[in-house]
Amino acid sequence: MRIGLALGGGAARGIAHIGVLQYLEERGVKPCCIAGTSAGSIVGALYCSGKSVEELIRIASALSWKDLVRISIPRKGLIKSSLLHKTLAEYIGDITFEELKIPLVVNAVDLLEGEEILIKEGPVLDAVTASCAIPGIFSPYRWNQRLLVDGGLLDNVPSAHMGRENIDYVIAVNVTAQRPLKKEPDNIFEVLVQSYYILLHQRDIPSYQHADILIEPNLGDYSFWDTGKSKELIREGYKAAAAALCDVNLKKGSSRFAKWLKRRKNR
Repeated sequence: MRIGLALGGGAARGIAHIGVLQYLEERGVKPCCIAGTSAGSIVGALYCSGKSVEELIRIASALSWKDLVRISIPRKGLIKSSLLHKTLAEYIGDITFEELKIPLVVNAVDLLEGEEILIKEGPVLDAVTASCAIPGIFSPYRWNQRLLVDGGLLDNVPSAHMGRENIDYVIAVNVTAQRPLKKEPDNIFEVLVQSYYILLHQRDIPSYQHADILIEPNLGDYSFWDTGKSKELIREGYKAAAAALCDVNLKKGSSRFAKWLKRRKNR
């Protein structure tokens, strides 16, 4: 059975994607392709390059926003994308899409044309940097004579971009499911990003129909900058995947999965 995985954006909350991958691997399931936006593109790129879940866990525990956040004079963004690019380069390197072990699609948005751009070839690092450039936070990223920003601006959970004709089922992971925050934002970054993802979540609800299964970790207790809580975020991703897939057999030829899917769609 060919499983496609769509990993949505959500800044530090994207670390929860690692928990979903961990659960799938324990079930003996490896996606045949991944589509990623923003933080989802980071996790997707690392995993598709051949890094194990254990390696992803180590990277998440070592990553800190202090490696990314260096306030610039606000012209096109509070943080320069060049710093984001430099940090991601340490983990992604110079691998190209053509060299990935699992096919990957990364989306971004052309700020001038106002259209979604799907990137499937060339340097993976450039695509991921562009997809992570949250408008107003990170400066736009120049790619192939285009000025690109966060793919979530138009599609934060890119479940429709994996060549559905070659995939049996699509699993989408939304790490920005809107729930009340238990504490107020502490700074301008948290205010801007929380506001941004509130808009994305409300807009993206209709797009979830492209997925057969939607996983939404309970991350209301974690800010979009909580890289210091990687263990907790991974645990929440794992728990959400287990809850959504506990009665599903994802192995090839599973009539049980087909029956479960039919019941879900008829609700």
